[in-house]
Amino acid sequence: MTTTHEGDMDILLVEDDPSIGGFLQAAMGREPGYRLHWATTLKDAWKAWEKRQIQEGRPFALILLDLGLPDGDGQGLIHRLREHGGEQALIIIISARGSEADKVLALDSGADDYLTKPFTIGELFARLRAHLRRRPAGSSAESSHWVIGVLELDDLTHTVRKGGVPIAMTPKEYQLFHLFVMNQGRILSYRRILGAVWGEYSSDQAHYVRLYVKRLREKIEDDPGMPQYLVTEKGVGYRFGDLGVSK
Repeated sequence: MTTTHEGDMDILLVEDDPSIGGFLQAAMGREPGYRLHWATTLKDAWKAWEKRQIQEGRPFALILLDLGLPDGDGQGLIHRLREHGGEQALIIIISARGSEADKVLALDSGADDYLTKPFTIGELFARLRAHLRRRPAGSSAESSHWVIGVLELDDLTHTVRKGGVPIAMTPKEYQLFHLFVMNQGRILSYRRILGAVWGEYSSDQAHYVRLYVKRLREKIEDDPGMPQYLVTEKGVGYRFGDLGVSK
């Protein structure tokens, strides 16, 4: 089932509930800029992905994925997509499972965001716009300078400035801040942060992350107690606030 507009973003919706699927199909059909393909099982979702990615070379840009599907758990599809050409696809989980454990597992598996049912279409579009803002069209992996609000990061000199004033950071603080900037709007679990900054064998050392986030907040936030940049996702990890990244 497909809804189309000329020049759309290609979206794969994987949802077996006809009321939710129909609601999202109708809502996105009213918005210019989206082309939606709706699959109700993991098998059909993989067939759609395989056809677009492998046969046509036109991967879906966004996957909206339910976890509880008739023929299995959506967690497995996340791994499969990431391993078969879906490294750059945006994956947003839409699930009735709202526990911290489920969220952490999905994010660690490679999902970019997690919306717990019920949610509003406004919330979904807001999350989607936030992710798209940090993935501007035509952006290059070679970019080395980013501006986020009053903050600036220069990857060539490994320097950070706030309002033009240099901020002293240790190498590990800079590495962590760089990770957040590169993933603005995305929820990063403790495990993913630890793996990226401290290595794969530190996955049980969540206190490292909390300590360094505290240090970063003291350096970059106007009020560390009311952070605008480094936002806590309770029990899951952190999200770098959507303040707009420019290069």
